[in-house]
Amino acid sequence: MRFLRFLPFLAVAVVILYAGLKPEPVPQAFDQQDKLHHLLGFAALAFSMRLAFPRLRLLWVVVLCLALAVLVEVGQSYYPHRVASIADMVANALGVAVGCGCSVVARRAVGRRLRRGNAVVVSR
Repeated sequence: MRFLRFLPFLAVAVVILYAGLKPEPVPQAFDQQDKLHHLLGFAALAFSMRLAFPRLRLLWVVVLCLALAVLVEVGQSYYPHRVASIADMVANALGVAVGCGCSVVARRAVGRRLRRGNAVVVSR
């Protein structure tokens, strides 16, 4: 059942790659909505990567997420209706920071709970 921790990461990565590399941009309900999509998408990616690869150092999570962000932005520049922008990259970087920050807080909370003995142990 350990493979289940990879499913959220794979799902988020597929959504980011699909939405980021399809020829037409995602429709927007309000101005600059795509920045919100970038922020939330990369926050989810960083958080789920920490879940999927718990022994991977935080620095590598940041580097890998930002590398994917750069690749998606470069890939968008090859489509006529898409534009790679610095503002999108800033939103991606902020999303990675938010996701990593949330994962650090979550790990500390779980660690405290385990130290207190309040954790629920699930048997195989």
